[in-house]
Parts: sequence; structure tokens; C-alpha cells
Amino acid sequence: MVGGLVRRPWALAASVLAAVIGLGIGRATPAYAQDAGDDGRPDAHDGETVGHQDADAAARARAEFQAGIEHFSAERYSEAIHSFQIAASIIPSADLWYNIARAYEELARIRGDASDYEQAIAHYQRYLTARVDPPDRATVEQQIANLTERLESVRATAHVVPSTGTLRMRSDHDGASVMVDDRVIGTTPIETEVELTPGVHQLRADLDGFVPFVGHVTVEAGTTTTSRIAMIPAHRYRAVHGDRLFTWVAFGLAGASLAASVGIGVYAADQQSAALSPYDAVRLENARGISAWSDAALGATMGFAILGVILFFVEGNSVGTEAVEGPE
Repeated sequence: MVGGLVRRPWALAASVLAAVIGLGIGRATPAYAQDAGDDGRPDAHDGETVGHQDADAAARARAEFQAGIEHFSAERYSEAIHSFQIAASIIPSADLWYNIARAYEELARIRGDASDYEQAIAHYQRYLTARVDPPDRATVEQQIANLTERLESVRATAHVVPSTGTLRMRSDHDGASVMVDDRVIGTTPIETEVELTPGVHQLRADLDGFVPFVGHVTVEAGTTTTSRIAMIPAHRYRAVHGDRLFTWVAFGLAGASLAASVGIGVYAADQQSAALSPYDAVRLENARGISAWSDAALGATMGFAILGVILFFVEGNSVGTEAVEGPE
């Protein structure tokens, strides 16, 4: 079958049509009608009678007829209809009405439009009216009945208002338990689509080692909505603190300074006692100088202690975080 539709070659029709159109005179013998195709539907017809036409009109009709054949064979059905209609406007032919009906039938099968079914039925009926005692009348009438039944089904479907929408779910990880609202759907991957009432629905997915996924999806009646479930790995995090190296150095220097201050202070006190009995002015002055060093060491002690306290808080702050394996 040509394009799955036409079983007998078009060459016979073209030759008959060319012979009659080329002469432009006389009365042509109509080409025979097609038998039913392998799919139970009648195939496209080749051609019928051609009346008296001038040579130019006949050439145009023949060219459009041949173009319609080529479009039909290539499954360009809209273009085939256009070419057959032009040919029919030049030289009306019952078989051209039939071929137009066949092209509209294929468009209806592809597009499902009620208008295509209506045109197919109308042209089949026109074929039966225009052709005298067609040999395939019973087959064509059955085809009209089938198309009428499909047309009614299409019209009935068109008047049905959808009351639900469809949700399609896709996940980047397998094994996640999925719920929509309070309804358990299953575990990913989920290949089936879920019918839901129109509105906003909560989508939740749980998987060990991952943060629970919670999202909201809006479903509209008569449409399919796709939601992607993105699972994020869960980790425990802990603060990373800096080492208190300089804090302890400062406190160490404070302790050393305190020890030095005490030691120098004791030595200065001994020198001062010795200078007073008997009185020795030079030795007393030296004792006072040593005592000044003790005071300086005590001041350093206080300074290092304050610095240590400051460093304790500064170096103790978190300098970052690090992930700990395993869910929280």
C-alpha cells in the first residue's frame, strides 16, 4: 500500500487520466474503484470520467492530480487535499471526492479533530452520490458508519470537563519514601503518574542520610505537572576553635614577671634593712633602685595577665566548621 493506504499503483489512473485529458475530446471510460485495503478500509481511488476540457485545463488538472498522489504517498495529507481539490475544481470527479475523504480520514486519525472526521464523512457521501452504482458502496458505507461513531466519541470527550490533574515525580536518588499530603505513594523511582484534585499539595520524601525533602506543588485540572525531588545529604557540623598558644604564653610571662617581682622585692627589703642598721645611705639608695625593679616586674605581671585574658577570648572563638560523617 502506498503510504500504508493505497494498495494499487496510481500509474493506471494517471495513464487513463492523461490519455483522456490529453485528447480533450470524447468520453472517457471510468477507472475501476479500489477494493478494501489490508486494514479493512477502502483504498484511495485512481480516477473517474473526464468530460470535454481544453488542453490547458486538462494539463493543470493532471498536474494537480499527480501532485496529490505524491503528497498522499508521502503522508502530507493537507497538501494532498489541496491538490485534489484544485484538480476537482477543474475536472470534477467522484474518485477525487473519495481521495479527499481518505486524506481527511488520515488527518483525523493523526490529529483527532472533529472537523477532519466531518470532512471525511461528507466527501465519502459525496463520492457515493456522484458515482453511478459504485462497486464498493457497502465498504464505503461501513467506513462512514465507523467514522460517525468515532466522531461522536470525539464530540463527547470534548464536552467532558476534567476534574483532576496529573502529577509526575522525578528524583535524583532511588529508595526515597514519597508521600503526597498524607498519602503514601511509594519509593523512588516512581514511574506511575498520580491523579490529584486541583490545588496545592504537599510533597515529602525521606531517605536515610539525607535531609527530608518537603515541597509544595500546584496541580491544575486536565494538565500534567512534573515535580523534581532533590535530596540533599545530611551531615553533623561542629565548630573548629583556634589554639590558645599566645594566651598561655602571655599567662606564662605574667607568672614569670610575678615571680621576679616577688623575688626582687624580697631582695630589696633585705638590702633596705641592712642599710638602716647601721645607717648606710649608699646601700639604702641601692635598695630603693632594686625595689623599683620589683615594681616594674609587678607592672609587667599585670600587663601580661590582662593580655592573657584578652587572648583567651580572641583565640577561643570559632574559626570555622567541619562536617562530621553521618546524619544529624
